[in-house]
Amino acid sequence: MSYEMAKSSIIECLMKAPNRIVAGISKRIHGSAAGLPFEDWVKNTLKNCGLNVFLQEEFIGYIVKKLKESGFNAKAIENSIFEKTWWGPYVVSETQLKTALKNEKPPVYQQSLADIIVFYGRDLSRDLNDVLIINVKSHDESKLSRPPNIISALRVLEFGKDLLVKAQRYPNLIEKANIIFIGIYYAVKDSNAHITNIYVKDFFKLNVKVMPPINFDAAIQIQWHVRDMIEDPTIDKLTFLENLAEKYLNEWQIFMKERTRNVKEIIDELKRLIEFYRKHRSKLK
Repeated sequence: MSYEMAKSSIIECLMKAPNRIVAGISKRIHGSAAGLPFEDWVKNTLKNCGLNVFLQEEFIGYIVKKLKESGFNAKAIENSIFEKTWWGPYVVSETQLKTALKNEKPPVYQQSLADIIVFYGRDLSRDLNDVLIINVKSHDESKLSRPPNIISALRVLEFGKDLLVKAQRYPNLIEKANIIFIGIYYAVKDSNAHITNIYVKDFFKLNVKVMPPINFDAAIQIQWHVRDMIEDPTIDKLTFLENLAEKYLNEWQIFMKERTRNVKEIIDELKRLIEFYRKHRSKLK
Protein backbone atom coordinates (compact mmCIF):
# COMPACT_ATOMS: atom_id res chain seq x y z
CA MET A 1 0.00 0.00 0.00
CA SER A 2 1.25 3.50 -0.81
CA TYR A 3 0.92 6.57 1.40
CA GLU A 4 -1.77 8.02 -0.89
CA MET A 5 -3.77 4.80 -0.67
CA ALA A 6 -3.40 4.76 3.12
CA LYS A 7 -4.54 8.39 3.38
CA SER A 8 -7.52 7.76 1.10
CA SER A 9 -8.49 4.73 3.20
CA ILE A 10 -8.29 6.80 6.38
CA ILE A 11 -10.46 9.59 4.96
CA GLU A 12 -13.06 7.16 3.61
CA CYS A 13 -13.13 5.23 6.88
CA LEU A 14 -13.64 8.32 9.04
CA MET A 15 -16.26 9.89 6.81
CA LYS A 16 -18.30 6.67 6.73
CA ALA A 17 -17.87 5.85 10.43
CA PRO A 18 -21.24 4.51 11.65
CA ASN A 19 -20.59 5.48 15.25
CA ARG A 20 -20.01 9.19 15.75
CA ILE A 21 -20.61 9.27 19.49
CA VAL A 22 -17.71 9.41 21.96
CA ALA A 23 -18.83 8.55 25.49
CA GLY A 24 -17.66 9.99 28.79
CA ILE A 25 -16.91 13.56 27.73
CA SER A 26 -17.02 16.20 30.45
CA LYS A 27 -17.16 19.92 29.80
CA ARG A 28 -14.78 20.31 32.75
CA ILE A 29 -11.94 18.48 30.99
CA HIS A 30 -9.50 20.82 29.31
CA GLY A 31 -6.14 20.73 27.55
CA SER A 32 -4.56 17.54 26.24
CA ALA A 33 -6.75 15.33 28.45
CA ALA A 34 -9.81 16.45 26.50
CA GLY A 35 -8.39 14.95 23.33
CA LEU A 36 -7.59 11.46 24.62
CA PRO A 37 -11.07 9.93 24.07
CA PHE A 38 -10.98 11.16 20.47
CA GLU A 39 -7.57 9.58 19.86
CA ASP A 40 -9.06 6.28 21.02
CA TRP A 41 -12.10 6.83 18.81
CA VAL A 42 -9.95 7.49 15.74
CA LYS A 43 -7.75 4.49 16.47
CA ASN A 44 -10.70 2.12 16.98
CA THR A 45 -12.53 3.46 13.93
CA LEU A 46 -9.50 2.93 11.69
CA LYS A 47 -8.86 -0.49 13.20
CA ASN A 48 -12.43 -1.53 12.38
CA CYS A 49 -11.67 -0.59 8.78
CA GLY A 50 -8.79 -3.06 8.72
CA LEU A 51 -5.91 -0.59 9.05
CA ASN A 52 -2.81 -1.49 11.07
CA VAL A 53 -3.15 1.33 13.59
CA PHE A 54 -1.63 2.06 16.99
CA LEU A 55 -1.47 4.69 19.69
CA GLN A 56 2.05 6.09 19.78
CA GLU A 57 3.13 4.17 22.89
CA GLU A 58 1.63 0.95 21.50
CA PHE A 59 3.56 1.29 18.28
CA ILE A 60 7.02 1.17 19.84
CA GLY A 61 6.10 -2.02 21.69
CA TYR A 62 4.86 -3.53 18.42
CA ILE A 63 8.05 -2.56 16.58
CA VAL A 64 10.35 -4.04 19.19
CA LYS A 65 8.36 -7.29 19.34
CA LYS A 66 8.33 -7.73 15.55
CA LEU A 67 12.00 -6.83 15.06
CA LYS A 68 13.04 -9.23 17.81
CA GLU A 69 11.06 -11.96 16.07
CA SER A 70 12.99 -11.14 12.88
CA GLY A 71 16.31 -11.67 14.67
CA PHE A 72 17.25 -8.08 15.49
CA ASN A 73 19.21 -7.53 18.72
CA ALA A 74 18.78 -4.45 20.92
CA LYS A 75 21.55 -2.47 19.22
CA ALA A 76 20.22 -3.23 15.75
CA ILE A 77 16.70 -2.23 16.79
CA GLU A 78 17.94 1.08 18.22
CA ASN A 79 20.01 1.80 15.12
CA SER A 80 17.14 0.93 12.79
CA ILE A 81 14.70 3.24 14.57
CA PHE A 82 16.90 6.25 15.28
CA GLU A 83 19.26 6.19 12.30
CA LYS A 84 17.37 4.60 9.40
CA THR A 85 13.84 5.97 9.71
CA TRP A 86 12.41 9.38 8.89
CA TRP A 87 10.41 9.48 12.13
CA GLY A 88 12.81 8.01 14.76
CA PRO A 89 13.47 10.42 17.66
CA TYR A 90 10.56 12.67 16.72
CA VAL A 91 8.09 9.89 17.49
CA VAL A 92 9.87 7.58 19.94
CA SER A 93 11.87 8.53 23.03
CA GLU A 94 14.98 6.72 24.21
CA THR A 95 13.20 5.94 27.48
CA GLN A 96 10.32 4.33 25.61
CA LEU A 97 12.67 2.20 23.55
CA LYS A 98 14.67 1.04 26.58
CA THR A 99 11.43 0.11 28.34
CA ALA A 100 10.10 -1.79 25.34
CA LEU A 101 13.39 -3.68 24.95
CA LYS A 102 12.84 -4.96 28.51
CA ASN A 103 9.44 -6.28 27.37
CA GLU A 104 7.73 -3.70 29.57
CA LYS A 105 4.92 -1.33 28.61
CA PRO A 106 6.42 1.95 27.32
CA PRO A 107 5.33 5.21 28.98
CA VAL A 108 3.61 7.96 27.04
CA TYR A 109 5.98 10.30 25.19
CA GLN A 110 4.42 13.76 25.46
CA GLN A 111 6.83 15.31 22.93
CA SER A 112 6.05 12.81 20.18
CA LEU A 113 4.88 14.25 16.87
CA ALA A 114 2.35 11.41 16.70
CA ASP A 115 -0.83 10.64 18.59
CA ILE A 116 -1.64 7.71 16.33
CA ILE A 117 0.48 5.75 13.86
CA VAL A 118 -0.63 3.74 10.85
CA PHE A 119 1.80 1.16 9.50
CA TYR A 120 0.89 0.55 5.88
CA GLY A 121 3.82 -1.66 4.87
CA ARG A 122 3.91 -5.43 4.68
CA ASP A 123 7.09 -6.53 6.47
CA LEU A 124 8.15 -4.32 9.37
CA SER A 125 11.80 -5.37 9.11
CA ARG A 126 11.90 -4.12 5.49
CA ASP A 127 9.21 -1.44 5.46
CA LEU A 128 9.99 0.40 8.69
CA ASN A 129 9.50 3.74 6.93
CA ASP A 130 6.01 2.90 5.68
CA VAL A 131 4.63 4.81 8.62
CA LEU A 132 1.99 7.53 8.63
CA ILE A 133 1.86 9.90 11.59
CA ILE A 134 -1.56 11.14 12.68
CA ASN A 135 -2.12 14.08 15.00
CA VAL A 136 -5.66 14.38 16.37
CA LYS A 137 -7.18 17.73 17.33
CA SER A 138 -10.67 18.05 18.81
CA HIS A 139 -12.87 21.06 19.44
CA ASP A 140 -16.12 21.55 21.33
CA GLU A 141 -18.28 23.65 19.01
CA SER A 142 -20.00 25.32 21.97
CA LYS A 143 -16.75 26.88 23.20
CA LEU A 144 -15.29 30.07 21.82
CA SER A 145 -11.56 29.60 22.07
CA ARG A 146 -8.45 30.42 20.14
CA PRO A 147 -7.28 27.91 17.52
CA PRO A 148 -5.46 24.94 19.09
CA ASN A 149 -1.72 24.47 19.26
CA ILE A 150 -0.94 22.34 16.23
CA ILE A 151 2.79 21.85 16.38
CA SER A 152 5.97 23.73 17.27
CA ALA A 153 7.20 25.56 14.17
CA LEU A 154 10.78 25.29 15.40
CA ARG A 155 10.45 21.54 15.89
CA VAL A 156 9.16 21.18 12.34
CA LEU A 157 12.20 23.02 11.01
CA GLU A 158 14.51 20.86 13.13
CA PHE A 159 12.69 17.78 11.84
CA GLY A 160 13.11 18.99 8.26
CA LYS A 161 16.82 19.60 8.76
CA ASP A 162 17.39 16.15 10.25
CA LEU A 163 15.29 14.54 7.53
CA LEU A 164 17.39 16.14 4.79
CA VAL A 165 20.61 15.03 6.50
CA LYS A 166 19.37 11.43 6.62
CA ALA A 167 18.12 11.67 3.04
CA GLN A 168 21.70 12.08 1.86
CA ARG A 169 22.13 8.40 2.73
CA TYR A 170 18.54 7.24 2.28
CA PRO A 171 16.91 9.41 -0.45
CA ASN A 172 13.50 7.73 -0.22
CA LEU A 173 12.97 9.08 3.31
CA ILE A 174 11.69 12.42 2.01
CA GLU A 175 8.93 10.70 0.06
CA LYS A 176 8.07 8.47 3.03
CA ALA A 177 7.79 11.31 5.59
CA ASN A 178 4.10 12.10 6.00
CA ILE A 179 1.99 13.68 8.74
CA ILE A 180 -1.74 14.22 8.62
CA PHE A 181 -3.95 16.19 11.00
CA ILE A 182 -7.43 15.02 11.88
CA GLY A 183 -9.75 17.67 13.25
CA ILE A 184 -12.80 16.42 15.14
CA TYR A 185 -15.55 18.94 15.90
CA TYR A 186 -18.30 17.93 18.28
CA ALA A 187 -21.19 18.94 20.52
CA VAL A 188 -21.60 17.58 24.06
CA LYS A 189 -24.94 16.18 25.17
CA ASP A 190 -25.49 14.04 28.27
CA SER A 191 -21.73 13.52 28.74
CA ASN A 192 -21.39 12.21 25.21
CA ALA A 193 -19.62 13.93 22.34
CA HIS A 194 -21.63 13.89 19.14
CA ILE A 195 -19.18 14.36 16.28
CA THR A 196 -20.51 16.92 13.83
CA ASN A 197 -17.60 17.31 11.41
CA ILE A 198 -14.29 15.61 10.63
CA TYR A 199 -11.49 17.20 8.62
CA VAL A 200 -8.31 15.53 7.37
CA LYS A 201 -5.38 17.64 6.16
CA ASP A 202 -1.93 16.74 4.83
CA PHE A 203 0.54 18.77 6.88
CA PHE A 204 3.21 19.03 4.19
CA LYS A 205 0.63 20.25 1.68
CA LEU A 206 -0.51 23.21 3.79
CA ASN A 207 -0.33 26.66 2.21
CA VAL A 208 2.14 28.46 4.49
CA LYS A 209 1.22 31.83 2.97
CA VAL A 210 -2.22 31.71 4.60
CA MET A 211 -1.01 30.10 7.82
CA PRO A 212 -1.73 32.21 10.94
CA PRO A 213 1.23 34.00 12.56
CA ILE A 214 3.48 31.76 14.64
CA ASN A 215 2.89 32.33 18.36
CA PHE A 216 6.37 32.87 19.79
CA ASP A 217 4.86 33.54 23.23
CA ALA A 218 3.28 30.07 23.32
CA ALA A 219 6.15 27.63 22.76
CA ILE A 220 6.57 28.82 19.15
CA GLN A 221 3.35 27.09 18.21
CA ILE A 222 1.50 27.05 14.94
CA GLN A 223 -2.09 27.66 16.05
CA TRP A 224 -4.69 26.73 13.47
CA HIS A 225 -8.06 25.00 13.35
CA VAL A 226 -7.81 21.92 11.17
CA ARG A 227 -11.03 22.93 9.43
CA ASP A 228 -9.43 26.26 8.44
CA MET A 229 -6.24 24.75 7.03
CA ILE A 230 -5.81 25.27 3.30
CA GLU A 231 -3.89 22.70 1.29
CA ASP A 232 -1.92 23.41 -1.86
CA PRO A 233 -1.60 20.17 -3.85
CA THR A 234 1.08 21.68 -6.09
CA ILE A 235 3.78 22.00 -3.43
CA ASP A 236 6.22 19.33 -2.30
CA LYS A 237 7.87 18.86 1.09
CA LEU A 238 10.96 20.85 0.19
CA THR A 239 8.84 23.82 -0.85
CA PHE A 240 6.76 23.54 2.31
CA LEU A 241 9.84 23.53 4.53
CA GLU A 242 11.39 26.36 2.55
CA ASN A 243 8.24 28.47 2.90
CA LEU A 244 7.93 27.72 6.62
CA ALA A 245 11.58 28.62 7.22
CA GLU A 246 11.10 31.97 5.48
CA LYS A 247 7.90 32.67 7.42
CA TYR A 248 9.58 31.74 10.71
CA LEU A 249 12.59 34.00 10.17
CA ASN A 250 10.52 36.99 9.04
CA GLU A 251 8.08 36.73 11.94
CA TRP A 252 10.87 36.04 14.45
CA GLN A 253 12.70 39.20 13.44
CA ILE A 254 9.52 41.27 13.83
CA PHE A 255 8.81 39.61 17.19
CA MET A 256 12.30 40.25 18.52
CA LYS A 257 12.31 43.85 17.30
CA GLU A 258 9.04 44.51 19.15
CA ARG A 259 10.24 42.69 22.25
CA THR A 260 13.51 44.63 22.23
CA ARG A 261 11.57 47.89 21.97
CA ASN A 262 9.32 46.92 24.90
CA VAL A 263 12.24 45.83 27.06
CA LYS A 264 14.15 49.02 26.23
CA GLU A 265 11.17 51.12 27.35
CA ILE A 266 11.03 49.27 30.67
CA ILE A 267 14.77 49.63 31.23
CA ASP A 268 14.79 53.32 30.30
CA GLU A 269 11.93 53.97 32.74
CA LEU A 270 13.66 51.95 35.44
CA LYS A 271 16.87 53.98 35.00
CA ARG A 272 14.89 57.24 35.13
CA LEU A 273 13.21 56.19 38.38
CA ILE A 274 16.52 55.09 39.91
CA GLU A 275 18.09 58.41 39.01
CA PHE A 276 15.10 60.27 40.43
CA TYR A 277 15.18 58.27 43.65
CA ARG A 278 18.90 58.81 44.19
CA LYS A 279 18.55 62.52 43.53
CA HIS A 280 15.55 63.00 45.80
CA ARG A 281 16.15 60.24 48.36
CA SER A 282 16.75 62.61 51.25
CA LYS A 283 13.55 64.51 50.54
CA LEU A 284 11.48 61.33 50.32
CA LYS A 285 12.26 60.24 53.88
